Amino acid sequence: KFLSDLQEYRFNHPERDVHKDFRDIYKKNHIAVGWPKKYSKIFAHVARPNTGSITGAALGDEGKGRIIDNKIGALLSKPRTKCVVVIRFQGGNNSGHTIQVKNTTMALHQIPCGIMYKKTICIIDRGMAVNPVDLVDEIQLVERIVGSVRKKLFLSRDAILNTDLDRAEELVNRKKQGNASGGTGRGVAPSYAHHYDRLGFHISDYMGGDWEVKIGVQYDRYAKEFMLYGVKLKDIEVPDFAKTKRMKKEQKRKIGTRKEFLHRLAAARKILLGRQMIKNTYVMHQKMYQDTSQAVLFEGAQSLGLHPWLGTIPDITASDTSVYGIQTGTAFWKATDIEERIGVFKVPYTSSVGVRRMPTHAEDDWSKRVREEAHEYGTTTGRPRDILYPDIPLLAYNCRMSGVEMLAGTHLDVAWASMPIKVCTHYTDKKGNMIPYQPGLVYLKDVVPHFIELPGWDGIAVRRAKSFRGLPDNAKKFLAFIQARLAVPIVAVTTGPGRENYLEIPSYS
Repeated sequence: KFLSDLQEYRFNHPERDVHKDFRDIYKKNHIAVGWPKKYSKIFAHVARPNTGSITGAALGDEGKGRIIDNKIGALLSKPRTKCVVVIRFQGGNNSGHTIQVKNTTMALHQIPCGIMYKKTICIIDRGMAVNPVDLVDEIQLVERIVGSVRKKLFLSRDAILNTDLDRAEELVNRKKQGNASGGTGRGVAPSYAHHYDRLGFHISDYMGGDWEVKIGVQYDRYAKEFMLYGVKLKDIEVPDFAKTKRMKKEQKRKIGTRKEFLHRLAAARKILLGRQMIKNTYVMHQKMYQDTSQAVLFEGAQSLGLHPWLGTIPDITASDTSVYGIQTGTAFWKATDIEERIGVFKVPYTSSVGVRRMPTHAEDDWSKRVREEAHEYGTTTGRPRDILYPDIPLLAYNCRMSGVEMLAGTHLDVAWASMPIKVCTHYTDKKGNMIPYQPGLVYLKDVVPHFIELPGWDGIAVRRAKSFRGLPDNAKKFLAFIQARLAVPIVAVTTGPGRENYLEIPSYS
């Protein structure tokens, strides 16, 4: 038996049984959270054991780094597991995962979160757009905290090359479109675009003997093209990763002359070559697939809500953020190879950063308190995030299309007993007719969200809980309501900012 039939029913009829579920859970105390034992995972019979994927189930910034961090610990605790291979398969330094290690908060951008563990191997795979200058700076930053990462951090030779030229192009594209914002300024979208139009480069080009000629010609071409818009390439300011980390505030530098631009790339190239970290990752995947003493965890960035085809168009990212992105992002692993496909969402609210304005946008005392309590500001840009009420139609669509089979909830402690939480159960049009969630902001601006108000709970008590049973009743009931409406099992929650604030939810009969 699989959960898919029930999920389809809930997905297609989100307005049905809302008040029945509320009565069953809040009045009759029928609390069912976790994986129901009578159901099997769809691909359990073909999946490679000890594998998992962590992807975003909302609009990004869900706290995936925390779940990845804890999942690594859980995999390492299994018998006969000698290490965990953590594979970042899409995105670039336009995203960030924040984790805590040794009382230090670390925001990682291109390096997988698993780098903080001793018994891990980390791969920056072919589906990523990699900026080598930033990567070298990030490696040095990480090594100041955890020591050397030699022989445990590897970069695919097939990864897309991202440089200051891509960043300059993103800024000029804004000028063309008349937009003051859009994107993070890291040039990731142009990098992916040039993978398709074959005008860009890959890490293998960067490692070749004639790299300076190839990329130098690209610099010259960009300099000429930008002059058509009255822009001097050497004077364009782009984000400076090292200075930003040092100053804890966005810092920029000029791209500089052709010589200065190539000199930065040459310095980074020398360091990467010296570390012998650039590999044919396909061969690595072949070996680890056969060696089941190595657990494998796929680390996603952004979320299905930012998927280039299925997200909140036009406010989207450039890479495949779903579980299916693992196939193109590794060129080896299939989605059906993965034993546990976990989507991450924030339990009591959703956050959003970008130009999008979602139907469940909140602008009240509760949302302001959430933003400050949870420090809802972008990891990469520092921009304040919008706070949204929990949105069942959005989550249901994202779960369905992203290929996740279970959920992990974060930020369960960001709640107050004195403040109820509104949950969007379904949408109608302005005439009251039922309509579904669909990707695209043009469509979403006309929907009318319908809410049910649920009791809040004591967030401090959540942090003290050592098991699911120890959580406040209203926190357990809220999770049960979300699981009932989605028909997607919630298998874990975070209960605070520390690595120890994590509860795996047992299966139930």
